[in-house]
Amino acid sequence: MNNTTNNPTYIDDEERDMIESLNQAIDTGTFKIAPQQHKEEKQAFWQQVVKNTEKRKAITLRLQNRDITRLKVIARRKGLPYQTFIASALHQLANGDLIER
Repeated sequence: MNNTTNNPTYIDDEERDMIESLNQAIDTGTFKIAPQQHKEEKQAFWQQVVKNTEKRKAITLRLQNRDITRLKVIARRKGLPYQTFIASALHQLANGDLIER
């Protein structure tokens, strides 16, 4: 057997727990993969959010590698480049559309 199948490499314990929980939910049927149409609708929504942004200014921002990796995964799911996704999320936060938990 492939060693990566038996012992995959995780970023950290939190990622391992999250992936194991997700796999268990899929196996038990409590979580189902969204149909392609749903994914396309979400992608269209996020692309429209990006189009609605105003003039942009380049900034430099230092983030932890772990956070960048997670943001890239989320952006990929939404069908967006990760920098576009980050800009969109910050725009929504600045407008009060996203709230802190």
